[in-house]
Amino acid sequence: MKKTIKRSLATLVLSAAFLTIASLPAWAADGQNLAAATAVNTNVSYTLSDKIEVEIKSILNEHESDSTKLGAVIRMRNTSDKITRVPDFELRVLMADGIEYTLQPSAKNPKSIQPKSQLELSYLSIVERSDDVALTSLNFIDVDMEVYPKEETTLLSIPVDAGIVWNGSDSIITNSSAILKWGEAFTLPSLRSTLGFIPVDIHKEITAKGVSTVVQIQVVNPTKERQTVPNFGIDGKTESNVYSGSRAETSVILDPGEKKYIHIVIPTDLDTEFTSLNVVTPESFAVATGDGKFHDDTYRVGRVNILLPTGAATQGVIPAPEYVLGTPVKLDSTNKFVPSNVDVSLVELHVTSNEDDGFNTAVAKFKLTNNSDRPIPIPAIQTELVSKDGYAYGGKRQVAAALSVVPKASYVVSYSYALPASETGEGLKMNLYSQQANGETTYKSLLATAKVPVQKNDPTSKILNVYPYAITIKDWTISAIYQATMSYDYKLKLDLDIKPDKQVTVDKFNSMLSFELFDNVGNPVGKSVEALSGEGRLYNGTNTIDLNARSNQLDFPIQVKVFETFTNEYGESVKRLLTTFKQ
Repeated sequence: MKKTIKRSLATLVLSAAFLTIASLPAWAADGQNLAAATAVNTNVSYTLSDKIEVEIKSILNEHESDSTKLGAVIRMRNTSDKITRVPDFELRVLMADGIEYTLQPSAKNPKSIQPKSQLELSYLSIVERSDDVALTSLNFIDVDMEVYPKEETTLLSIPVDAGIVWNGSDSIITNSSAILKWGEAFTLPSLRSTLGFIPVDIHKEITAKGVSTVVQIQVVNPTKERQTVPNFGIDGKTESNVYSGSRAETSVILDPGEKKYIHIVIPTDLDTEFTSLNVVTPESFAVATGDGKFHDDTYRVGRVNILLPTGAATQGVIPAPEYVLGTPVKLDSTNKFVPSNVDVSLVELHVTSNEDDGFNTAVAKFKLTNNSDRPIPIPAIQTELVSKDGYAYGGKRQVAAALSVVPKASYVVSYSYALPASETGEGLKMNLYSQQANGETTYKSLLATAKVPVQKNDPTSKILNVYPYAITIKDWTISAIYQATMSYDYKLKLDLDIKPDKQVTVDKFNSMLSFELFDNVGNPVGKSVEALSGEGRLYNGTNTIDLNARSNQLDFPIQVKVFETFTNEYGESVKRLLTTFKQ
């Protein structure tokens, strides 16, 4: 039989719009030089009959310890204008050693095809052979059982290139057009999808349920029709193992021109470091078990291999631009977590040592500005500091915050980070995430990333910067007052000039000042925590602070350390040393 070969569909060029910098998180997009994504559907159609054309979607040749799983999924298209019955044939695979195996049809294979439409047929067999052998061709055989001996006629024989055969999860994708660097756009023409995909973020998450690596993919619909994201997954590959991941969002639909994110969660070990990712698509084969029920045997076939730089899951793979404190963060335009009329700015970042505890503490303050004419809920942004050598430190948000930001005003939210004593703060990167949940699966989605400067601590300065306040210390004295109880009561007198940022609304959740008294050998003997807002707050002019220390003898020299303090979401008291009074 004469075979007619034709290319299905012309080259699909994704519009330049979906490859612009705006399609990536604005912090992350600088420096990216993504080539225009061009996806060519290389599937070849073959004529099986005057009404039927077929093409190969997937070929499986997976060798296990003592058996080999052979499978094929073919697309069959009815070119006529009438319903057409699926032809009777046996589908066989020819191996390189000349042995031919017959594949069994799936119990769910359809029997007919609607006019001008197509469907998929699945075939699978497991053969007992323990050696590896290549698969060379796929043969459609018509078997006439009405004569003796039976007659076999080859309807169609399709040569199979080794590059399209999937040998299981350990397979190595060798097709150069299917091997990409991180950040390069790709399509999945084997799934007849016109959507474009861009890898955006990969990071490791540690939760009570274990360790996982989350891969964030941006999906773009460049067409003028609504599109459904096809079913696919991602496997993470190390030098010796393969870890299978699953989609957090199982069903995603995009309107024309729309962009959305999908996330793939890959359970891993703590020290797992991927070298590449395989984009895989599922195939299914059904076996009838009786009573109208079926057992589905599923397997995954690799389509695209994405190479990763060393340490991608910890250090990130998106270049982080330099950030200027106080400027609005250019959040990813695709995100739905932070409203577009809300500006997010990092206004403070300090690293201080905790000599008694043996670790350092970083404190970051973010200002959220509502540019709209109505109150807007405060988004609970997740933050993370990443050191220059790739260690990530999760931020702990202040224990409580206001529910919303009033119109044309700002609100400040504080975060704390526990860092090793060796961490100086040089070369830190800040990642911002939204916390997402889908059923029992929770994951973070990247909003922005940037290199952030750490502010210097000056314990001798007369100005205390505790945003949204600038507090100037005009004068101070420590006094010991002899009481009728025959004990000394220590008090601190401060002459202050407090200037707030009037655009920022403050409440009881704002940071406070902790005044802590230490005796002449450095032991803490008393303290007082004072608010900067609300009732009983510190004010301009003279403030007398009772340090709550009682002593039977006069104890000098003494010192008062002044800390900014707040409580984080884990109930931990966070302190940052501002200055010290010694007398």
